[in-house]
Parts: sequence; C-alpha cells; structure tokens
Amino acid sequence: MGGFALRSTKWTLELARKLIQADVRLNNAEVVKDDMAIIFAVNHFTRLETILLPYLLYKQFGTEVWSLAAAELFEGRIGKFLLSTGNVSTRDPDRDKVIIHSLLKGEHPWIIFPEGAMIKDKKVVDHRGDFSVYNRGTRRPPHTGAAVLALRAEFYRQKLGCFHENPKHDGDRDAVLERFNIESLEEVIAKRTVIVPVNVTYFPIRARENVFLRMARGVAKDLSPRAIEELSVEGTLIAKDTDIDVSFGDPIDVREYLFTRETAELLACGDHDMDALEADAGSLFNDSARTLMTRYMRDIYDLTTVNYDHIFGTILRHQRQRRFTERSYRNRIFLAAHQLAQSGKYEMHDLLENNYREIIYEDASPKFHDFMGVCLREGIVSVDGEHYVKNFGHRKSKTDFHVARKEALSTVIANEIEPLSDLAASIKHIAHMPREALSRRIREIFLEEDAAVFDADYKAFARPGDSKPMDVGRPFLLVPSRVKGGVVLVHGYMAAPLEIRALADYFYEHGFAVYGVRLKGHGTSPEDLARTNWTEWYESVNRGYAVIKSVTDYIVLGGFSTGGVLALLAAARKGKKVQAAFSICAPLQLRNYMARHASSVVRMNAVLSRLGRNPKEFVENDPENDHINYHRNPIVGVRELGEAMKAMESELPNVLVPTLVVQSHLDPVVDPVSGPTIFDKLGSTDKELTVFNRPNHGIINGDGSEEIFDRVLRFLHWARAKHRQPLPLEAAETAEAS
Repeated sequence: MGGFALRSTKWTLELARKLIQADVRLNNAEVVKDDMAIIFAVNHFTRLETILLPYLLYKQFGTEVWSLAAAELFEGRIGKFLLSTGNVSTRDPDRDKVIIHSLLKGEHPWIIFPEGAMIKDKKVVDHRGDFSVYNRGTRRPPHTGAAVLALRAEFYRQKLGCFHENPKHDGDRDAVLERFNIESLEEVIAKRTVIVPVNVTYFPIRARENVFLRMARGVAKDLSPRAIEELSVEGTLIAKDTDIDVSFGDPIDVREYLFTRETAELLACGDHDMDALEADAGSLFNDSARTLMTRYMRDIYDLTTVNYDHIFGTILRHQRQRRFTERSYRNRIFLAAHQLAQSGKYEMHDLLENNYREIIYEDASPKFHDFMGVCLREGIVSVDGEHYVKNFGHRKSKTDFHVARKEALSTVIANEIEPLSDLAASIKHIAHMPREALSRRIREIFLEEDAAVFDADYKAFARPGDSKPMDVGRPFLLVPSRVKGGVVLVHGYMAAPLEIRALADYFYEHGFAVYGVRLKGHGTSPEDLARTNWTEWYESVNRGYAVIKSVTDYIVLGGFSTGGVLALLAAARKGKKVQAAFSICAPLQLRNYMARHASSVVRMNAVLSRLGRNPKEFVENDPENDHINYHRNPIVGVRELGEAMKAMESELPNVLVPTLVVQSHLDPVVDPVSGPTIFDKLGSTDKELTVFNRPNHGIINGDGSEEIFDRVLRFLHWARAKHRQPLPLEAAETAEAS
C-alpha cells in the first residue's frame, strides 16, 4: 500500500466530499496529538462510516487512514479497490502484522469498528446493561480485536524500549524489528499506543425516497427489501438536512491496561522466547482486552450527541397511558430535555440545547410533528380526536434486523441512548410521572427562573432615583381555589407588572388564574431596557405561558399596549393550543413622530459613536403612571417595539381563536386606527371590537378602569362558554390512565 493507495484514497475522499451534503461537525478533535499511534474505535450504524470517517480524518489531520473491513467485501474489483485504499480484510492472514507494524511506527491511524458489523437496530446493551450486539441471528459481545492489537503493539513498544537500553538484548531487538519490518527503533519508542473512542450520531434519521434509491431502481427493478432499506436510510443521511456529529473521546493510554500481574514478567527486560509469545499473543492479553473493550465501548456511547428524537422516542417507549394529549407529551419532553441540559453530563445536539423550551411553549414545532409522523406511519400511535393513542402491542412484534431502520425507526432511535443509563432512567421516570406532579414541577421551574431573572436584572441595573421598588417589577401568579381558566397577562412598554395588577386581581376574584408577566428589560431601569430586543420580550410571555398551562388547560392570552401586541402574536403562533385572546390599546401605529423613525435614529447614533460623538440614546418620557413607568425612553427600545408590531401584523391572519380588541378613541399614544385595523386583519370569525371614548392611553388604571375590566371579563365568560369545557388536570390524568 504505497503511492497508488494514497492517490486512490484522495480520489475516494474527493468523491465523498461531493456526495456528502450533510452538515458534519467534528467535536473535540484536538485530543489527537503527534506522539500517538492511534486506533479509532468507532460505532457502526451505516456503511457511510467506511467512507465518511477516512475522509473526515484525512481532512482534519492530513494523514492517510486505514481500516479493517468485512471479509465479504473483498471480492472482484471492489475488493481490489478496498485493498488499494488502505483497507484490510478481517480474514487477511497478515492482518495483525500489518496493523502492528503501522502502530509501532505511528504512521497511519486505524479505524476499527468493535461491534464487528453494522448495528442497524442500535441495540448494544442487554437487560443487564452489558454490551451485546446482534450478529447473524444471535447476540454476542463486541469484539476485543482492537484492544488486543493495541495491547500487542504497546507490548512490543515497551519491550523494544527495554532492549534499546540493554545492549545484551540486541538479538531480541533485531528479531522484533525484522518481524514487523521496522527500520528505526527511535521512531517506535517516540510514540505511545492509544485508542481514541469515536461516536458518530446522525440527526434526523429517516427512511425516505432519495436520489440514490431512484438511481438504484433505474438499474435494478427488483431491489430486495434490505437494499431498499439501506438506500432509503443511508441516501437520506448524507442529504443537506442531516446533521452528523463525530465526537472524539479522551484517548485511552493502552499502557494502563498492559501492566498487569500476568504480563509483569514478560515486560521485564529478561530473556524470553519472543517466537513462542507471538504464536499465542492473543491469549496473554485476553483479560486486559475485555476490560479495555468495555472501557472504550462505554466511552463511545457516552459521546452520543443526544437529540430531540432520542427524547421523543424514549418518552414514547415508556409512556404508560394508552391515550395522551400532545400537551402532556410535550411537557414530558421538555422536562427530560431541561434535566439533561441542567446535568451538563452528556453531549447535546445544538438544536436541542438551544431551543428545547420551544417544545413547551407550543409554537410551531416541525421536529416534533416530523417524529410523530414517523410513529403514525409505523403504527406505534394513532390519532383519536385531540388525543394520541398508543398501540402497546406494536413494539412487541418482531422486526427483521435488516429493515429495522425503515420499519421500526422510532425503536431504533430510542435504543441509541440505552447505554446512557442515567439519562435513560431519568427519562423513564419522567414518562411515568403523574400529570399533576409533572405540571407542578414545570411550574416550579418557570416561577423560580422568572424570579431569578428579575432579581439578577434588578441587582445589575437598578439605579437610585431612576428605578421603582422591586414590588413594581416582580412577576406574580394568582390562583383561586376553583379555577375557571388561566390568563397570561402582559404589561406595556416601559411599564412593569404592577401596571396590570388591578386587572389581574379582578380576573382572580372571578375565578381565573393569572400570571402577570414581567417583560425582559422592564421594572428595572431604562439602561436594562436599552439592551433587550423584542424576541426577549416574547420569551418572557412564553415563560408565563408555561406557568399558566401548568395550572389549567383553558388558556387566554391578553395584554395592554405592547403586551397586547405580544399576546396576539403568541395567539397566532400557538393556534388552537389557546382558547381566546384579547388586546387593550395595542399599537399598530404610534402617534409620536420619533417612534416612526426610531430605526433611522438608531443607525445615526451608531455613526456618531464611530465618529467619537455622543449619540442621543434616550428621550424624556412623561408617563401617566409615574410610580410604574420609566422617565427615559431608550430609542433602541422604540425600534424593537416597531419590530414587534411588524411581527404581530404579519401573523394576525393566523389568530383563529375568539378575540377581543379594545381601543381608546382618544388615545394620545397609540393611533386609534390601530384597534379597527387589528380587528380587520384577525383571522378569527369570532372577534369583537370595543372602542371606549377615553382621553388617555392607560385605561386599565384609574377612573373608569372597572368598566374596561368588566368588558374583558364578559368576553372571557362568553369565550369560555363557547369553548368545550376541558377536563381539570386531575380528571385528565384519570382519563389518560384509563
């Protein structure tokens, strides 16, 4: 394997680069050092790894990588090509000699798949947690070949080091050098043998029609089910909408497993029959090899990049209720992901790590519905009205190993994180939690988080004379003894939760639970507001939504001024997950001239800053509620308000639930045309517009505010009567368990 091997390898790698469109990420590759002679021990799920990994390793480290391949592949032209590109058959009589030669010199890393075959069902542990893989109709432990080869190579390295220091063993030294075709002793003793665990995780795994399957069908009309499965899965995995995480574990120094009582005498610089040792080298290292194999198998699977599908599939696997709602399922998924993130113990796919809260906020979730589509197609679940129905008998039916990825994909995905025993046990516990306990835990999480965020912001940004007391800005939850429904209530721009407290108390007295949201940047200081953007305000609303939906399944979104903008936006994005919405004096247009040109002012300020001039970052504000609102208005905040208004306007047609729009006819802040325009753009057929002839903007406080309260309450009662009364949490839990 010389120059032609390198040229052929480069050709293969270039072909791989063109074919693989997936987003491939190498994690922790810096663990590889120049003094290492390496065996990469890699999990094996697809045939892709045999092409993908050499390409990635060559690209990363600039070195030709060789690997062991199944003996049945070495036939005809394909076999010759594999040999020329650095692959060695598992049945090659010179296999061990070639590998040990390479490891001693440290010239080529090796890829070895310790599972010994593709593990299509991703089932690698048995009921005791021991590693066990499917092979030819039975289950067996993974191979110890990688461990034995690494131990043998390091054994000879250590012996050569001893011989090098003791001239009387020149004959033994030369015999070893000749046996493995080694020219320089120095290059051998300068290296150390390591096994680097490597995990390859694909997300998402789907079996779909793709260009490779279509091409194969064009050539062969009678493809076997196995061929169809492999092409439909592996052809999809290299597509551009797939993420492939290749994670490198900490190198395992083989010397830790080499120095045992059994090998102590042989490792000493004494006279030993090296030929006899070589004739039965494997048996000497059997015990150490099994221990080493278990170590790197554990490390390989500890590197699994946990993704949405893993949690989806494992929750569903352990779901006890036959009938369950999407909300209940989402809640369990959220809690599992939250605990995973908090633990910091496992690798997380960046989409899951950064966005797992979206699953509980119940905005559009393509990943969730894509996975449920897989389960519906496989027959694991079906849909009955607003419930999913789990088919408990489906998982008990046997699926052929070679088509598992196509016909039992949800099971395959759940199998992948079984070796992560702590994580799997945690998810199972969450899957079994009674719904009331689940809701209580979620409520605790978001209440604690909202309080902590406010406390931290207040501590960092509050200014004497500029900031109000903490009670003005603190979010609050009101829960009556008998809950008719829940309201997520949102205050306005430059205000704080105290602005909506009187309205919240009114709802509470009439049987509604209320969460008074504190928008990020509010209730502290103008400087805090100046650093936030409208998407952070929307996130604040979502946290309030998570709290209320842990109290009741009947949810109303509402707000005053900017709070109304965010409430309508949330209603559009959550669809039928909420039952009604209302806005009070929500702006679509503002009267203030500066507000309409805030973006231009912000850009000008940026130019002035670069020129060393002092930009005008705030304008004075004369609020109606002096004890609540800021007295200075950050211009960047006005720009963000404009962006929020644009986002709401674009989504108003998606508001399909009963909606009330309240507007003040003489509003000095919001152009009164906003109310009718919002009303006209709403997609709901059940909508009402009420205009009050008031001269002020803050109509929910002060004289006449109870008339506003009463109007909104009558709407809530009407919407609630129109909507089918949902089961309370306790009754829903009983129904799900039945």
